[in-house]
Amino acid sequence: MKRTISTGFILVLLMAAGSVLSAAESRWIVRGNYAVTWPSTDSYQTESVIGGMPILNDLSLDKGQGFGLDIEYMFSSRIGILVSAIFTDMEGTFVYGIEPGEESERVKDNNTVDFYTINAGANYHFTPESTVDFYVGAFAGVFSYDSVKFVLPEFEQEISINFDDQFSYGVTAGLDIPFGDSPWMATLGVRYLISDLKEDGGPREIAIDPIIGSIGIGLRF
Repeated sequence: MKRTISTGFILVLLMAAGSVLSAAESRWIVRGNYAVTWPSTDSYQTESVIGGMPILNDLSLDKGQGFGLDIEYMFSSRIGILVSAIFTDMEGTFVYGIEPGEESERVKDNNTVDFYTINAGANYHFTPESTVDFYVGAFAGVFSYDSVKFVLPEFEQEISINFDDQFSYGVTAGLDIPFGDSPWMATLGVRYLISDLKEDGGPREIAIDPIIGSIGIGLRF
């Protein structure tokens, strides 16, 4: 619900700005997107103290959703620099008491691993004067995860896992499709990020390397 409200708020701001701007003098591009995240990894083994004993557990991750915002300044018709922010999550499943290399359905709980990433980078626009503007780019920034909690009622215990912030970088490709002569446009994009998921104070880490697809609307001004 919070993500839906935030996305709606961003779109309302873009619409209000677009009502007074002209596409003819555009140097800026703002894109508001709905985003879907697919982590490239699916399993993370960790130890938790349950009942006074260290127990091996498994944390698996699946796709999630959220929203993103891009602000790009065009130095020329083909080259732009941008700042982007993505707020999204991944679905996490915690399984208690597995044996190494085995699966267990004995005790488990589901919760989301929320994260955000803020990046700076540059885009190259191949077809800026065409009906469809195709661009590719590269970026780098910070990947930050919220802690995640899992409830194990069988043990009357809650497991909390904290993660370290990580450096991230990656590549992107996208399409801007103008609505006729309007400064408004539809946007499609895909990002590939290189980033790890590392437990705070723990020795284990895995390469998340998510693919993030997005669809939304944009505005040139």
